[in-house]
Order: sequence, then structure tokens, then C-alpha cells
Amino acid sequence: MPANCLSEWLTAAASVYTAHTHLHGFPGPRLAAYTRLWMVEALRSEKCSTWYLETNERYGPLARIGPNNLLTSDPEVFRQVLGARSKYERGTWFDCLRLDPHRANLITERDRIVHNQLRAKMAAGYDGKDVENFESTIDENLACWLRYVDRHGLSAVNTTVEFDIARSIQWLLFDMICRLCLGEPVGFVEDHKDHYHFQKTLEERLPVVEKFAVMTEVNSWIRFISMIPFLRRVLPSSRDQDGIGAVLGLAETSLKQRQRPDYKPRKDILGSWLRHDVNQSLLPSEITIALFAGSDTTATSVRALLLHIISNPLIYIRLTDEIAVAHKEGIISQPCREVEISRLSYLQACIKEGLRVFPPITALRERVVPAGGDTLRGHFIPGGTRIGLNLLGLLTHEVFGRDPKVFRPERWLEAAPQQLRSMERVHELMFNWGFTRCLGIRLANLMISKFMIEVFRRWDVTTTRPQKPWDSRCHGIFYQKDFFVRITPRTNSE
Repeated sequence: MPANCLSEWLTAAASVYTAHTHLHGFPGPRLAAYTRLWMVEALRSEKCSTWYLETNERYGPLARIGPNNLLTSDPEVFRQVLGARSKYERGTWFDCLRLDPHRANLITERDRIVHNQLRAKMAAGYDGKDVENFESTIDENLACWLRYVDRHGLSAVNTTVEFDIARSIQWLLFDMICRLCLGEPVGFVEDHKDHYHFQKTLEERLPVVEKFAVMTEVNSWIRFISMIPFLRRVLPSSRDQDGIGAVLGLAETSLKQRQRPDYKPRKDILGSWLRHDVNQSLLPSEITIALFAGSDTTATSVRALLLHIISNPLIYIRLTDEIAVAHKEGIISQPCREVEISRLSYLQACIKEGLRVFPPITALRERVVPAGGDTLRGHFIPGGTRIGLNLLGLLTHEVFGRDPKVFRPERWLEAAPQQLRSMERVHELMFNWGFTRCLGIRLANLMISKFMIEVFRRWDVTTTRPQKPWDSRCHGIFYQKDFFVRITPRTNSE
């Protein structure tokens, strides 16, 4: 027995020693060499994007944040890790996002071959190629939201309606994704409420689930527990009346309707996935993930850009003048069409800059160094090491000039051609790279552009609480509320 105890103690000591020493050449927070608690604390702070930024600023572009974890903000490391020919695989970080612990979806699939096959089947739906009236559907949903604000959100000369535009934008995006995916909205905009408590459930669960991305052993326990029938009830189910399960139920109901012999096929996203033979057992999960990931990230981008614009008078004036002149001279239609959006150069500069200074996703999305190790920035990295991607650190790289933390759209218009190319090469990495590049870029760009054009074509928008304009909390993605604004009709609007 003493010999066994001694053997176990020596094994444990060796594990601790190995964990501490195999990345000993990389600086980082003191505790990071021994424990993942620093990573947990960063998440618990609800300011993890700031923690990651400051860590790479202090310790360099490859910093140690855990016993087997590095954090990078270096553009070339991003490309090396994410490239199409890269041997890096997705790490166990992605397991925490599974709705079913035994089944992966597009976002969480770690097998590269399976993931690529799934992407190929789903791409035409996500980018709108297979969706009938893709752009007009966006226009119609946006018009519905504009009418709601006209009725309930406008202030008069001598009165103020404090309108929480943060929540309102979320309802707009929820309905838009629902209609594009399933062919009809749920009614988030019309009712302006959290149907099925979907948003409430996400805000309550994500701060817990995100910890599983660090303490990945918990995912194994969840898989085990889910095999016990009476304990499986704690997981989302399509029979639930609220939360994520209720959305799974919506997707299952739509699937059953489409299996009827008298059903007329719809050219929406779900219809596209069915035509491309996506496994039907995956579809409820994929629809739910699309609603969550597609709406929340785009909503964050819209809210952040809006705040930066209305907080900078010179930028506000220049942008609204560009939109007003384009409208008056017929450069853009009403509603603005996709082919016209690029004609508004300052708007496009604002959008690029907004995404740069406030990227909507700051989660680490760790990749695993291939067996045999690799060399990054001249340093050998042992196989099995997890590399976290610091997106905010990447997007405040020195390539963007001497003031990379400042929201200044002019940088995109002033840069010389070679400098502009260098900036764009780094900026495009925010959408991932290679075989994990985001499939929803077109939808996001359309939505952000159309929103800004239609809002500033019609209204003047100011914050009513400049000392604290919103409540923004970071959990790898952002939850934002209490963004109260005063909206008044523009005198030159039609």
C-alpha cells in the first residue's frame, strides 16, 4: 500500500512538473503555469475580451494562460493555425456549445472531413443563394421593425421616449433569422417581447456553459449523465415550452410539415438544407444554432456600431450627410439594394471600423497543435498544446496605425493601397479563415448596412444616458441591454 501511494504521488508530481515545464518559455500570468483558474476568472469577470487584450499586450503575442494553453494575437499565427492546409484541429472547447452532448453540429463538429462535408451542404442556404427573395425578406423584416419604432419609439419636441434599442435590435434579428430559416417570423418584433424566454435562457445558461470550455472534463460528465433517462431531462428538449428546447420544437414542427405529401417546398434555408441532404436529425439543432449565433453576433455588431457613431459628432454628421445626399441624388433606392450599398464609401468604412474595434465574438475557439509539435513565431510548441485566438488583440494590431484602439473610419479611406491591403488581410481574419470561414458574412453585411442606411435616413438618434450608455457583458459573445436612446424624425427625411 505505501508503495502504491508513493507511485501515485510520483505520477501526480510528474504530471504537475510536466504541465508546468513544457511551456515554461512562454510568459503569462503566474497562476497560469499550474492551473486554469486564470481562464475561469477571465470569463467570470464578464470582461474576458479586455483580459485577453491586456494579457497579450503585457506578455507578447504568444502568452501562456493555462498549463497547456497559449493565447495569440499575431496575424501570422492566426493564418498558420486556421489555414486550409493547417493540421491544427478544433479543441475540446467546441464541445461546450453542443445542444446534444452526443451529436455535433456545424459550429461544434471537430472532425475536419465531416465538418467540410457539412459546410458544403449548408453553404448555399446560409449565403442566400438557395433562398428565394433573400434580400427582400431582409427588407420586409426591417420595414416591420421601422414601423414599430415609428409607433412606439419616437420622441416629440417636448417629450422623450427612452427606447431600449439593444433589446429591440435583438428582436429584429431573431425574427429575421426565423423567417429566413423557416419561412415565417415568430413575432419578436410585432410583440416586442422574448418569446419562449429564448433570450433569457441564453443569458442565464451561457455564463455557466462557457466555463465548460475551460473545465472541459465537465463535458464528459454531461455526456455520461445524459445517458441516464431521468437525468436527461435537464437538457433542452423539443417538448419544452420555453427556452432553447422550444426553438428545437419549432424546427421539428416545420420539418414534420415539410414531410407531408401535400406540402409545397419552400425556398428558405431549411428547404436548402433538405435539398442538399443534410441529415434531418441534425436540422433542429442547426436551426437553433443559426438563430442563436446568427442573430446575436449581428445584433452585437449593429449595436456597437450605432453607439460608436452616435457618440462621435463628426462621424455622425459625415455619415448622415453621405446617406442624405445619396438618397436625394438617387444613388440609393428606398429600400437600399445590395448592389447600391458599396456606393456609400464612408458607411462601409464605418462598418469595417465598427467590426474591428468591437468584434462580436471574443471566445478563444481553441485549436490543438498537431502531434509532433509546430513552430510559431520561431518558438517550438509541443503537440497537444491548445492555442486560443485573441480576436480583439488581433484587430488592434499595429498594422492599423498609431491609434488602433480608436474608432476612426477615415483610416480605411486614407490608407495607401499597400497599407490598405495589409489592413484588410488582418481584418478578414475576424471571420475565421480557411475551412472554418463564416458562412453568414453576406447576411451580416447586408443587415448592418441596411439598418444604418434606413435608420439614419429617417431619424436622428442620441443616447439618453451618456455616462453609462448601455449594459454590455462579455461571455465570449456579448449580452447588451439598457441601451436607451432618443429617436426623432429627421427634418430632411421623406
